[in-house]
Amino acid sequence: MKKSVSFALLLSLFSAFGLSSDPVETVEKPKKTQLRKTKKTDDESAAMAMPIKVKKKGKAKQAAAKVNQIAFEEVEDLSFLPLLNPDLKERATAKLRLSNGMEALLISDEGASQSAVAVAVGAGSWRDPLEYPGMAHFCEHMLFMGTEKYPSENEFFSLISDYAGSTNAFTAPNRTVYMFSSETDGFTALLDRFAHFFIDPLFNPANIAREMHAVDQEFAKNIENDSWREYMIFKETGSQEHPNRLFSTGNSETLAKIPQSALKEWHKAHYVAGKMHLVLYSPLPLSELKQLAAGMFSAVPASSLLSQNTDSPLTSPEQRGHITYIKPIRNRQLATFSWELPPHLSLDETKSAEAVAYALKRGQKHSLYELLKNHQLIDGMSIRVDELGGQEHQFFQISLELTRKGLDNLKEVGLHIFEAIHAIGKTGVPSYLFQEKDEIAKLGYQYQSRQSPFEYIMQVGDSLPQEPLSTYPRASLLAKEQDAERIGAATAFLTPESCLISLAASPEITHVEPDKKEKWFGAEYAIRPIPEEWISEWNAAETNPSIQIAPPNPFLPARLEKVALAESNEPALIASTDLGICYYARVNEYAAPEAVTHLHILSPEIGPNAKSAVLSSLYIDHLTDLLHPTLDAANSAGLNASFTLERSRIHIQIAGFSEKAPLLLQEIIKQMPMSPPTLEQFALYKERHEKLYMNAAKELAVRQAKELLDSLVNQDKTTSKEKLSALKEISYEDFLRFHKKLFEKTYIEALFAGNLSLKEAQSAWLDTIHILGKKPYLKKDHPQTKILQLPPQKGPYSILDEGNVQGNAAILLIDEGNFSFEKRAMQELLAASLKEPFFNELRSKQKTGYIAQSDCTEIEERLFQFFLVQSNSHEPEDLLYRFELFLEEFNHTLAENLTPERFETLRQSQISSLKNRCRNLKEKATLLDLLAFQHDADFSFLEKRIRAHESVKYDQFLAEAQNLLSRQNRKRLAVLFKGKLSSPFIYQEITASELEGIGSYTAKKE
Repeated sequence: MKKSVSFALLLSLFSAFGLSSDPVETVEKPKKTQLRKTKKTDDESAAMAMPIKVKKKGKAKQAAAKVNQIAFEEVEDLSFLPLLNPDLKERATAKLRLSNGMEALLISDEGASQSAVAVAVGAGSWRDPLEYPGMAHFCEHMLFMGTEKYPSENEFFSLISDYAGSTNAFTAPNRTVYMFSSETDGFTALLDRFAHFFIDPLFNPANIAREMHAVDQEFAKNIENDSWREYMIFKETGSQEHPNRLFSTGNSETLAKIPQSALKEWHKAHYVAGKMHLVLYSPLPLSELKQLAAGMFSAVPASSLLSQNTDSPLTSPEQRGHITYIKPIRNRQLATFSWELPPHLSLDETKSAEAVAYALKRGQKHSLYELLKNHQLIDGMSIRVDELGGQEHQFFQISLELTRKGLDNLKEVGLHIFEAIHAIGKTGVPSYLFQEKDEIAKLGYQYQSRQSPFEYIMQVGDSLPQEPLSTYPRASLLAKEQDAERIGAATAFLTPESCLISLAASPEITHVEPDKKEKWFGAEYAIRPIPEEWISEWNAAETNPSIQIAPPNPFLPARLEKVALAESNEPALIASTDLGICYYARVNEYAAPEAVTHLHILSPEIGPNAKSAVLSSLYIDHLTDLLHPTLDAANSAGLNASFTLERSRIHIQIAGFSEKAPLLLQEIIKQMPMSPPTLEQFALYKERHEKLYMNAAKELAVRQAKELLDSLVNQDKTTSKEKLSALKEISYEDFLRFHKKLFEKTYIEALFAGNLSLKEAQSAWLDTIHILGKKPYLKKDHPQTKILQLPPQKGPYSILDEGNVQGNAAILLIDEGNFSFEKRAMQELLAASLKEPFFNELRSKQKTGYIAQSDCTEIEERLFQFFLVQSNSHEPEDLLYRFELFLEEFNHTLAENLTPERFETLRQSQISSLKNRCRNLKEKATLLDLLAFQHDADFSFLEKRIRAHESVKYDQFLAEAQNLLSRQNRKRLAVLFKGKLSSPFIYQEITASELEGIGSYTAKKE
């Protein structure tokens, strides 16, 4: 079931303005060997005391002692939260305060797949000067454009690419966070360049104009994003005494005249060590990380700025007790009930408001969610407490994706909300629920698994400034104690009078015409008081017997023991019959008490066409609707289930604490063949899907182009337009026939992995087959995925699509032929060498767009390279020609730019990435699932890929790259998507005779 996104989440996400904040935009780069040596200044040499890497142990100890004495002091760790996951038993941490006041958290983890760093600066958009709105965001962009020590504007990105890294940054109201990850071989060199972002940035005037264009493209990309528009209205209608009111993203209008001196002065004033937090995560030993932190970051200026008061409320009387009606871009009905919590509830060590939110949202049969859903008032709901600009600005949020009935009965929806709040206020939060919330938070932290170093460092870097370093992360995760009086105060505060309601829905159905327009995004809205009748009725709300306090969670793990290891680490075949095939993998390298289950259900009713895809999606919607109390309770207890449709299969994945995983699987498969929806329920699902498919036409141009391209390359994929057309033809009777026949014939593919015994896996398989395996769906009848193969001597080809969205897009796909291990290795090396040059040329130098990306993929043993740009300034055809010019120049200079030494660095980087591909059980189980059912159970597949990389020769690679990228390879397909531009620049085709009627001829004046 599609869940609504809470406005609190929107506030936290969409107040962050990143260098590359969207999944399709992320600049993930790969290694390099010869690094430019630059002479250190005297201050830097003194700060570093000794070289970072010292071969002799005696000198290393002396260096460590000297740095320790001079550059930092140890901060006592008072978190008292030891890690209990056996996989992380070697992880060690240290907390430091450098001599300049910067605080640092160092994490040494021998099993880390890469090294990573984040720096959180305690200055964000709320510190923008009035004359330059967007200054903090623009400064974030400019720091990547060179420093005094490393003036090359492209060198940092180039090294990130060469060392298989990722980098990003985002600007929030009260902080700006920068981060990168890389192979450890290149980490020290990159870290020094990164540290100088905060020591001596250049702010080169030549780059100011260019990067301003990127900020402008980023702004234009977001103009038709409903979440951004809602946030901008919130800012405009909020307190005009608070800096939150300002235009925080910036664009060319607000930043056009910004001088270099203003950027330097702002950076000098706000980028000071006392307002910074540093996080280092690496397989390097703690002693070396301490030297790196002290040696490289002690030179950050220590001067401090007087605090600017931002503690006053963000909201205004115009918002509280009112409904803000917003005209959305998409077809949606999203209502958000928000309360800005007062300081005593925001800065609350008992986390009482969070306890109330948890009690209201915890999955169970008699919850607020189930009541609203059963009355057909909502499609989804979220309840949470989140911050906007720091812990002192907390918002209690209830967001609801309304049905049409729910929109027409908003008063009733509100009444049920206040009935639920009244019940909590009357009974309080039971101690078992309070303890459950903390226990899950504690278990989630202490049994955490390794993840992508980049994702991990971004999370830690963002959260570290939220509490004192000594107690981090305890105060962020756990409540100090349960306080019944404070919980009562929290529920008492959640009144209609203090509530802000935002309602994003078409004026045609709200019957409230917008009479205001937000200044920067042009979002239309109107503000009306909550009707007195509603307030009176909501204030009189009593306990509703249909809304009850959740009982203890049956999925909370009670035992976390490790089952016996298997004799072999390779998956064992449990069963292979006409009804299905099943593997069991203990996965000995992971000792955490976790399990992962993958189920693929094949049926003659699920095929590679739009109608089948829609029917299957409607079925999954109904199934998750039925299972919601169970799934939500399990999710709260750290056991997650997901349902997707892929490769003409319904795919179920269950991952989390292993003790109750078999119980959750039983609950799911019991419901799968059960009763179909009623006609009324089916109508709701169909309405929900219609909105989903229609809203796809409002996605970014590049995403719509990508969806079309995917459907052209892979016959299993269908576009939203095709699904919408199919949906309109599907009747209730069609769905009943589908539901009845879905499990008449089946074939099940299953993998049970992790902390389960072989006996438990066998029992789970038998349960699954007993319920779902009635008659066999023979393998010879299974649909085969068909992938596009372009003709070798014809082409290139292009397809033009159009839509009514902001911006244009172009995607170029190059068919690189059938899979072999050798060709796949060369494809990945080529993609790694292309990523940064393409991004730098198309985004930075040519300024064609904010999103510029290249990558490679393998689909069903067919290899493809692709390039894409989303632009708010250039036509799709222009973008495509620029792609080809880039490739021509790249090919021409490949040997010059990719030396044998750099090639070796790239190759070692790719090998390391493959060796460290699986950082946790979930990733390993996903890989085993892929190999078991898409690669004929070739569990040595990854080792073969590594050996192929090891065998690739430099000259062989150059020759293959030339063949693949040159125009002689005509197997090219481009998808061009034409949206709308605010100022299109297009040549109009005319004849010579028409020119006389258009222009005028004048003689030279005598």
